Amino acid sequence: MPDYSVFVLGKSDITVSNVDLDGVNQGSGVHMFGQTVTLNAPNWDEIQITDDDANFQDSDGSQRLNGAQAIDGTTYASNTVVEAEYAITLSDGTNTWTAIAFNVNNSSPVYGTIEGLAFIGGPGGFPPVGVELTVTATSEGPSFAAAAYATPVCYVHGTMIQTDRGLRVVEALRPGDRVKTADHGFQTVRWTGGREVLGVGRFAPVEIAAGVLGAVRPLRVSQQHRVLVTGYVPELLFGLSEVFVPAIHMVDGGAVRLMAGAEVSYHHLILDQHEVIFAEGVASESMFYDVTAAPLPDMGETISMAEFFDLPPLDRKAARKLARPCLRRHEAALLMDALREDPDWARPNEAVGLLRA
Repeated sequence: MPDYSVFVLGKSDITVSNVDLDGVNQGSGVHMFGQTVTLNAPNWDEIQITDDDANFQDSDGSQRLNGAQAIDGTTYASNTVVEAEYAITLSDGTNTWTAIAFNVNNSSPVYGTIEGLAFIGGPGGFPPVGVELTVTATSEGPSFAAAAYATPVCYVHGTMIQTDRGLRVVEALRPGDRVKTADHGFQTVRWTGGREVLGVGRFAPVEIAAGVLGAVRPLRVSQQHRVLVTGYVPELLFGLSEVFVPAIHMVDGGAVRLMAGAEVSYHHLILDQHEVIFAEGVASESMFYDVTAAPLPDMGETISMAEFFDLPPLDRKAARKLARPCLRRHEAALLMDALREDPDWARPNEAVGLLRA
């Protein structure tokens, strides 16, 4: 199981005005200053990485590909060293984004190639496609917590969430609204976000059929979104009566399947701590994020994820602790094999009662 993943847009889907992304000037990125960058398509590759810490950074030989993986159409061997070569700040004149040059160490010098760009910004934090962005700052030696990197946000537009005012679609929720949790009653929403992406590849949503895990309607979530599985099966296999499973590890082509299509709008929300909430009757997660401080690449300062999103101060222990243990990929495979033999697998569970309460 990888320690984390980073979403990278390959250089073939990026236009730079007068230079190349490659890591000249000792990989400092200074050659990019003043250039314009346009993202041509949202063809993000999710790169799975094994590491000895939680940061993706420059000059770290412990950052290695977890299995053979394709980056911008080229497949690289498992255990290949990868790093964050340099950082650039991009602006559309109003908004700014921090981009990280993703480097596969397969050249001489090792900083000589840049295979694509990743972005800092957490869930939904990608820049717009087709907009000319100007490089306003560059820096060498970026080091950001993996949790700070942009990822797809999680519930599909139209998903019904249980709140203190009944069922509400996720896109209508705003800071200050209160949602039902499994452990702490109704809790206040602190942040919401949404993003429209092309629903193919790593961005294709997972659909959990009605009846499975208590779904009263089909539930669609992003692939890494965690849903709760309860009962005697995880208890027998792992000694845990309740476990989180990433939706992608539940896909079987039947009751749980990938739904590739055109554009899809994803939405997510943050509470004071990671919680089990209810979407279409399914017990699933609020957004989990890491509030560990990380240096800004062009300012030498330290900023937390709470500060990055302009969030109220959150309890650091609570924000960093998963509400339930999460299974690794091979553990999820064992669980799913066992669940499919269970006659109650596709029948409503107690989450339906909670939803209708």
